[in-house]
Amino acid sequence: MAFWNKIFQRGRSRADPIPTGRKSATGINSHGILSPYRSRIADILAELRRIPDEANAIDFLRKKVPDVSMALWNFVRLSNQGHKMEFFDINNRQVMLKDIEEEWREFAARVNEISNAGLDGLINILHTSAYLLGNQMIEVEVSEDRTDIVDVHVIDPRTIEWELEERDGKKVWIPYQRQALKGRVSLENANIFSVPTDPDINDPRGNLLLAPALQPTDFQLQTLQDLQAVLHRQGWPRNDISIDREAVAKHMPADYKVNSKKQIEWYNYIFSQIEESFRNLKPDADYMHFDDVQVNMTQGANANRSLDVRAVTETVDVQMLNALKQLGTLVNRHTGKTETYSTVEFSITIRGIKSIQQGSKRLIEEVARLWLRVKGIQAIPVFTHNDIDYASELQRMDIKLKQQEFWAINMLLKLCSPDQAAQEIIGAEKAYSQDYPEDQIRVSFSAGDGINANQHKRKDSERENTNEKVSYLWKAGKPN
Repeated sequence: MAFWNKIFQRGRSRADPIPTGRKSATGINSHGILSPYRSRIADILAELRRIPDEANAIDFLRKKVPDVSMALWNFVRLSNQGHKMEFFDINNRQVMLKDIEEEWREFAARVNEISNAGLDGLINILHTSAYLLGNQMIEVEVSEDRTDIVDVHVIDPRTIEWELEERDGKKVWIPYQRQALKGRVSLENANIFSVPTDPDINDPRGNLLLAPALQPTDFQLQTLQDLQAVLHRQGWPRNDISIDREAVAKHMPADYKVNSKKQIEWYNYIFSQIEESFRNLKPDADYMHFDDVQVNMTQGANANRSLDVRAVTETVDVQMLNALKQLGTLVNRHTGKTETYSTVEFSITIRGIKSIQQGSKRLIEEVARLWLRVKGIQAIPVFTHNDIDYASELQRMDIKLKQQEFWAINMLLKLCSPDQAAQEIIGAEKAYSQDYPEDQIRVSFSAGDGINANQHKRKDSERENTNEKVSYLWKAGKPN
């Protein structure tokens, strides 16, 4: 039992029996019905301002706002470039257990049954949860006879309440969930694993990475609405139509001239007649009117006014990019940066993605440990995400050659076995042969500037000869 406590160490003792079944519930409505109808929001800004919870507001934005949707799309696709699961012998970590990998692949294909996307789809959901909701949470459902894993369920962090309680003389955070028919349910005795995203001190909930995007998005939506109003006022030319008041007064009936109210009625009548005539004109129609009406074919009172839309949008874009943790190139914001600077930026982005991948790596390894335990197999699972592929074919080939050179030198210096070199270079279980001609291998070791030892000797010799010649010429030309 000491082996299980060491290999499968977790919050509670591994001597306890594995919980079976599922304790958590899905985050759908109380009736358990998902309708195919999805309502459309007309006023996104008004709907956003009505949502009081930050997590719900972020989840709303990722479905309605293009920038947030693109940021999530980029993050999820970059963070899941494929993976590999390896199992090693507990007594010899150099020995890979290929037969277990075959059985694991069958399990990984049927996991995440709700979407039929397998382990890849499960990882995408976990990364989405980490990026949007600040936590990655799963529950592993074990069969009643404890011989297999039924499925792995992703838990919505928004449905979890954490309560600080005392267990075995120490304070620990216990997760609770409010369920439709059972009320408030404790998830303490369940196979639940959680990895919060950049959590605060003594806070298991994790932080919402996109919370800073709420205010810039609100401002962006408000700005777009204001720009729409400005474009309607200044973007299209308008006609300035003036009516000669004196000419209208001359044609006023005599009984109207002595009554101020009737005068107003007369002016309104003439005004409405002219207004209706111009409104009924087609875009290509000619203007025909009496000389008491003048039409100015200009842009009206706002002819000389303009608004620099680009300056406003660029100000908002900077806030949006910082809040979404995105590069300008990835969300169609080209800023003319140099290749070197963009490479540094993308490297930082990759580091941020890898920090999220570490959380999903731990969760999948926890699932693998529990899967090994119910199967009665003793092994060490190692889950690895594939590197983000952004290099060209030539760069990838150069990296492979450098990797082969690195492990060949290690093998020559007796730092690793040929089997390990074969595993690292081409993923083979063993090397083709354990014997290699050491006396025929020529390896050059650089001396800091890419020059080997023999070249350094030649350069030192050339430098000494040059110094001797300079010294001789100086003495020959020196006066007595």
